[in-house]
Amino acid sequence: MRGENDQKCHWNSTYERSQDFFGKEPSELAVSALPTLKDHGVRTVLELGCGQGRDTWYFARNGMAVTALDYSETGVCQMRDAVERERLDDVVTVMVHDARAPLPFPDSAFDAVYSHMFFTMEFSEEEVSRMLGDCRRVLRPGGLNIYSVRNDHDPHYGKFEPRGKDMWKNPLGFVVHFFTEEKLRELSAGYEILWIKEFDEPSPAYTKKLYEVALRRPG
Repeated sequence: MRGENDQKCHWNSTYERSQDFFGKEPSELAVSALPTLKDHGVRTVLELGCGQGRDTWYFARNGMAVTALDYSETGVCQMRDAVERERLDDVVTVMVHDARAPLPFPDSAFDAVYSHMFFTMEFSEEEVSRMLGDCRRVLRPGGLNIYSVRNDHDPHYGKFEPRGKDMWKNPLGFVVHFFTEEKLRELSAGYEILWIKEFDEPSPAYTKKLYEVALRRPG
């Protein structure tokens, strides 16, 4: 738990220093996912690891009701202020929750689950598998789970301080879990795999290599 708490504190202090750590524009994944969500008639979205909400606002302004979770109290407080300021309280619900604990929602509660680089945090494969199973539980039959992770083609893969299987702590203090396509297919047990495709996310220092994963709950 010590490492997990260290990462949580690190995210809190990071968000305290910057109100827009990842910028104000939606992520590459959110822009890519929106047409798919609309094509599948998605109205309700559960977002894991919402951070400061750049993707949350994007989905909400495109007609979706978003329940956004993060374990960072700082990020959630900043988002609640933004929800009130932007008068989005009718379509955005923000909660502090560590998704390693069971999701506090009934079965089949959402049309889609979405997360950008959430599973690429300091989670073991067992934890990721368990969380993906809980995501499947709260999806309606036919519901979508769209997420992204850093992959084994990324320039930081295998570098810096080892912190577990396929995990390294980078110079900014963040522990990153990288995934192969084979591992993602293994972790997708119980879902229909719609696609796993690679995409780039540019940042000032380097370009991240990620997989976009689109899964569907059978039914």
